[in-house]
Amino acid sequence: MFYGLIAATGWGISAVAATNAARRAGTYVAVLSGQGVGIVVLLLLTALLRPSLAAIDGHAVLGLASAGLLGLLGYLAFYRALEYGGAVGLVSAISATYGGVTTLLAVLVLGEHLSAYGTAGVVLAVTGVAMATARAGGTAETPPIAVGEPMVGVAPGPSRIGGLSRAGIPLAFASALTYGVGGFLLGDYSARAGWLGSALVAHGFSVTALLLALPFLGRPKAWRGSAAGVIWAAAAGLSDVVGLLAFARGGQVGQVAVTAAVSSVFPAIPLVAGLLMFGEHLSRRQLFGVSIIVAGLVMIGLA
Repeated sequence: MFYGLIAATGWGISAVAATNAARRAGTYVAVLSGQGVGIVVLLLLTALLRPSLAAIDGHAVLGLASAGLLGLLGYLAFYRALEYGGAVGLVSAISATYGGVTTLLAVLVLGEHLSAYGTAGVVLAVTGVAMATARAGGTAETPPIAVGEPMVGVAPGPSRIGGLSRAGIPLAFASALTYGVGGFLLGDYSARAGWLGSALVAHGFSVTALLLALPFLGRPKAWRGSAAGVIWAAAAGLSDVVGLLAFARGGQVGQVAVTAAVSSVFPAIPLVAGLLMFGEHLSRRQLFGVSIIVAGLVMIGLA
């Protein structure tokens, strides 16, 4: 439970920091800064712990590269949804359903058994998402993203947004899907090659892809992100890694189910922060939907 609480706190704080980062510095700068901090932490841990990398062969590198790139797409979609898509509590709750995607892949691909408890959790999470997004259309307060708007841009500072825009909904779903598939690959290879080395390789490919994209960004004004935005992004990356390490430690000491279940409540933190910090006003239907999502994620974690 202790490691689960640390993981939930780390991921919850990361979502809040990511919101400030994306709205101040833009999606690309925020993701690059956060991922850069993450790779530095992983390199320091690798130098300190010196894990064996012998099991990471060419096949594992290919799989981990796929995991890293899928995870990167998840981060880009998540930050973009936070930048222009609306309520951080809803975005975080929908993105958190990646755990259900990973669980379903483990059942379908690896032949793992999903208990009745886990099945009920998946159903609850899906029901919660449906309730939370049923009436989340673009409004005067939450204008949809323009089709021609570039992905890399500088958004204004955090604004008071009441709900998800029409573009925020598919972005949040895309984040959950790519996180889920990437998490499945990372978990599968981590079991064989070690979690720290696997995380380092996957994260390394993610950062490399971001750096290779630099020459193709094109618009100079996309780089006018504030220093505060970069600082928030670094905080998001650091707290995200803390959550990851706490989760991995919980599994290492044999508390996988408890750690997964407790860590699944992390969307509650950005939900409260959204109400208090960003003045988000969610309907009762949306709040109830988010609550059902969290309950479903906890059940999946205990399955």
